[in-house]
Amino acid sequence: MINNVLSKITDHIDYDKSTQLVSYLNIYNYKILRKNREVLERIDHFTLDGIMLILFIRIFMGKKIKRKAPDFSSYFKDMFAHFEVKHKRIVFIGGSESEIEKFVEIVKYYYPKLDVVAFFNGFNIDEEQLIQKVISKKTDVVIIGMGTPLQELLMIKMKKMGFQGSCFTCGAFITQTAIGGKNYFPHLIDKLHLRWAFRIYKEPKLIKRYLLDYPVGLKYLILDKYKSEEN
Repeated sequence: MINNVLSKITDHIDYDKSTQLVSYLNIYNYKILRKNREVLERIDHFTLDGIMLILFIRIFMGKKIKRKAPDFSSYFKDMFAHFEVKHKRIVFIGGSESEIEKFVEIVKYYYPKLDVVAFFNGFNIDEEQLIQKVISKKTDVVIIGMGTPLQELLMIKMKKMGFQGSCFTCGAFITQTAIGGKNYFPHLIDKLHLRWAFRIYKEPKLIKRYLLDYPVGLKYLILDKYKSEEN
């Protein structure tokens, strides 16, 4: 299974391709997703979000793949501009009600011609009703920030229910943008690959994730890779 997952990692996304499911991988959400075979099988592409996983792939696979985080410091900047030019119909899902409203306000400021046909908060949602609304609006692209694995499971359910557009997961992107604006991570922090330290500083509740869950996730990643080579 791990080799199949790693084969889906890419630093090139075709923004115009329809019916694709795109998520991201880091050590933390690999630890979560490895338990859900359906998610790993149904996701079409993974981008890399995290220097530790980038180093792992360079060391164990000999492949140099660039980080593509789901935010404006990375490929979302160009992707949103592309969607604006191509008049793609966009739906955003994630964050609290106030966060998603603020997020859309910020996005529309920087991309005034982006066709945002609807947006929904990521809490206490009726998934089937939401999906029906998304489909009825002839949506081209859905961007979901609900955390792993909820966001991945929702976009898989969308496809099962007949959604024909593309879905991208974005983790905390909606909330971070609502709180910190378009550039949540300072440029130097981003350049030095210290986003993890900055997030601990801004969100102390994440200290367990980075200091405990990440080492455990790395252990699973190495063990899974080792077992795959034995078989």
